[in-house]
Amino acid sequence: MANSLYMGIDGGGSNCRGRLRDEDGTLLGEAISGPANARNGILAAQEQVAKVARETLKDAGFGAEVLGQTHVGIGLAELHISADKEAFRNWEHPFASLRVASDAHIACLGGHGNDQDGGILILGTGSCGYGLIKGQPVNVGGWGFELSDMASSAQVGIQALRFAMAALDGIYEVSPMTDHIMAMFGDSQEEMVLWASTATPPDFAGYGHVVVNFAEREDPVAMKLMADCGSQASAMLRALAWRGVNRIALMGNFAEAVEPWLEVETTTLLVPRLHDARDGAILLAGGTLPPLEPGHEQDMGYKERYGHG
Repeated sequence: MANSLYMGIDGGGSNCRGRLRDEDGTLLGEAISGPANARNGILAAQEQVAKVARETLKDAGFGAEVLGQTHVGIGLAELHISADKEAFRNWEHPFASLRVASDAHIACLGGHGNDQDGGILILGTGSCGYGLIKGQPVNVGGWGFELSDMASSAQVGIQALRFAMAALDGIYEVSPMTDHIMAMFGDSQEEMVLWASTATPPDFAGYGHVVVNFAEREDPVAMKLMADCGSQASAMLRALAWRGVNRIALMGNFAEAVEPWLEVETTTLLVPRLHDARDGAILLAGGTLPPLEPGHEQDMGYKERYGHG
């Protein structure tokens, strides 16, 4: 096989997704594997990247022997620390070439079609605001679950658990949602504490989606938590705008749930996204994307407009 291949890999806190295109931008294959979060260890992230690369090639009908003809762009969650970036770039990888950036950077490239002016707000297991102003990066949040990631499904989930535990003690009001959550732990706060001691952000994120389901039923506690989440997301949008990023695409698997809770004045900053993060990683690798049909971004539904692993 003479032609080069271009692979985009989006490594997030919940999973690692790959996509393969040829020189003309034609889609050839896709695959998914486990989490590839930089803070969980560079070696573990590299293993997941290698795994999803092989699986993506397999889906396209290729074997591992074409890795050397494949130019790869990778975006990793929480790749903020300079030493982590350097360690990943020094990897003795099997690819034709490798370019590495944060997951926010590839999402921004994809969301705005390689435009050097625009931004994104990722709301998934974690969260991050990111933009480019004449090609220069602007970052808001995204510093990890322990100290950051506001308006994410993991943070909403842990708040729901805290509220449910306190409600059982009579500190906060009880609701159908708090009863439901405590019943999942046998109404035992001790069981909840033991579970939380080993839980990961994706584990907490599952309870964030429980909150969304109960908010749709107008559960008062769930609605309070989603209103708080919407305020946090709105604050991140304002922070991007204050820095000069005024065209922002929502991305992430929690974005659809949060959007109705955004403060109205911040929704004027939102624009549809053009492509997703994996296609942004393909652009990072030096590949091209197929042209959008006229009106494509306006016609797409929410998940197609804003989807991001």
